Amino acid sequence: MRVLYLLNISNPDRLSADSGWVFADLLAPALADAGAEVTVAAPAPAGDARCGFHQTKVPGTKYRARFSADIDELVALIRAEKPDVVVANQIEEAPAIRSALLEAGSNALLAGYCHYLPFSFTGGGQLQVDPSLNDAGLGRTVLLAFAAGLAACDRVLVHSSTAASWVSAAATRMTVDLDEKLRVVPAPRDERLVRDPATMQPASGAGAIGVYNHRLYAHYGTGQFVGLARDLVASGTVRLRVMDLFGQRRAERKGLDDSPRC
Repeated sequence: MRVLYLLNISNPDRLSADSGWVFADLLAPALADAGAEVTVAAPAPAGDARCGFHQTKVPGTKYRARFSADIDELVALIRAEKPDVVVANQIEEAPAIRSALLEAGSNALLAGYCHYLPFSFTGGGQLQVDPSLNDAGLGRTVLLAFAAGLAACDRVLVHSSTAASWVSAAATRMTVDLDEKLRVVPAPRDERLVRDPATMQPASGAGAIGVYNHRLYAHYGTGQFVGLARDLVASGTVRLRVMDLFGQRRAERKGLDDSPRC
């Protein structure tokens, strides 16, 4: 089986903080172990030496990642690789990929991974767009592009049962029939991020340790969390460690939304 893995990378300067790259870096070798011939098309290689690599451009912004697919490049790549399966890491690009498959005369199965959902639901069940993808009112457009991606795929992969329920509900409201396409595929375990508790020395001092990954937009509730964290730390029952995985972000990323730095 030949697999073409189409991967956009938002953080080329710090790949260990790019969730899409980490996922591909873990999954591609596992596919190779299973006997698949894997080619990763991305701004940076992922996987291992057994995986082929086709370098693509960094999309620059979160909107270019969704709306700037190069169909000429896709057609040429599909004709060269002759894949049996194409994995679209950016679900909004699936319609362009489906068009390229058609033009290239390929019957490859198209699987889209919904690693980020550009919407949420209120407590009352109302569908709302993601504010971080709503610059110049583009939130609704991104949502419709997401729905078009769902419709274009043969398989739709999500990371959890919660994501499956949200995607199903959103698809129903936008009249997209997922039928039997939806699959829950949790991200693989990254051994670089876990340790065996049996090998760890107990931390000095009293209280539990909380780890907060500082990659939250303001609308995710960061302000509320900071208030809660201060109360917990002041109580003496918790020691909190804040991690900033991104460090200095590229100007293109900060230009549209700098709230993760808050």
